[in-house]
Amino acid sequence: MKILRNYFLKEFLGQFLLSLAAITLVMVLGNFAKLSDMVVRKGIPLNTVAKLFLYFIPYLLKYSLPLACLMGMLLASGRLNSDNEITAIKTLGISPLKLLSVYITLGILITLLLIIINDRLVPYAHYNSMKIIKSAGKKNITSFIEPGKFSQFNNMIIFAQDAKRNKLKKVFIYRTAGGENSNIIFAERGEFAIEKNILKIKLEDGFIQNPRMQYRIQYKTQFMDIPLGQEISRTKRKTCDMSLKELKREINALKKQNLNNVIPLEIELHDKISFSFSALIFIILGFGLGTKIRHRSRGINFGLSSLIALLYYLSYLGAKALSFKGFLSPALGMWIPNFIFLAVGLFFTYKACVY
Repeated sequence: MKILRNYFLKEFLGQFLLSLAAITLVMVLGNFAKLSDMVVRKGIPLNTVAKLFLYFIPYLLKYSLPLACLMGMLLASGRLNSDNEITAIKTLGISPLKLLSVYITLGILITLLLIIINDRLVPYAHYNSMKIIKSAGKKNITSFIEPGKFSQFNNMIIFAQDAKRNKLKKVFIYRTAGGENSNIIFAERGEFAIEKNILKIKLEDGFIQNPRMQYRIQYKTQFMDIPLGQEISRTKRKTCDMSLKELKREINALKKQNLNNVIPLEIELHDKISFSFSALIFIILGFGLGTKIRHRSRGINFGLSSLIALLYYLSYLGAKALSFKGFLSPALGMWIPNFIFLAVGLFFTYKACVY
């Protein structure tokens, strides 16, 4: 039995590592364009972008490890089934459940690793990456201003058609002070700098228009100072930046104050744990489905695992939305996808053992 266990474990680990490498490569390439844009268009130093990439790795593992478990299990059990090895084992009187117990043990270890990643590494990496991005914004404000998008600083909304380093073109600035001071400022060109948490703007060839007062003033050069306060200098911790211990402490503190805004914190708490168990559930589901697949095609297995992962993620988002709306409790909402896919996996596993 020991030889047989090592044989099947080796088969799964080989497919698992291959799947993990392929999924990781796809996810890295998907974010490579965004990282390269930070260097080319926004002028952020290469070493800063390299740090951001390192902080991206825990977030990447959060999703790639469960997917690799699913795809590796489908490939491993599919190959064994196509070569009639599972049938041969059943003929010898060995239940497939004994093989599954080996994979479940490995799945539990991966789940524990994911709990550590989601509890410690992901919050730490996300919080520090936000600090790096905002720190880079002190040196290059255009890292906050996306071309073709609206950016808000205090009571100012800024839109630039094009942005290269600290140079902007076709700039619109809307002052949201309200009343008669709600001006619209346009400039053909603009230049930005930050000094002591003050955004200093030099605008050229434009106009100032007040829709309420119905006047318009042309100008050649216009200077503006926008206090940034703590918007850039300090990064506020979000719920996704908290560990399980911090979330529990915050929830208990809010409940003692009889406050009702604990739902987002409870959702994040159960999310970190339930999503970690997706690796174990995908192993059970992949084993059950793999025993019904009689081919070795990696393309078909990759497509099937992608479809399963998509369905799982959609059900996860749907349950999360229902929890935020109050239709489901956070504990139930964040675990429903796991219960559904576990039931499907156990059904196919049962059929593999009986027939």
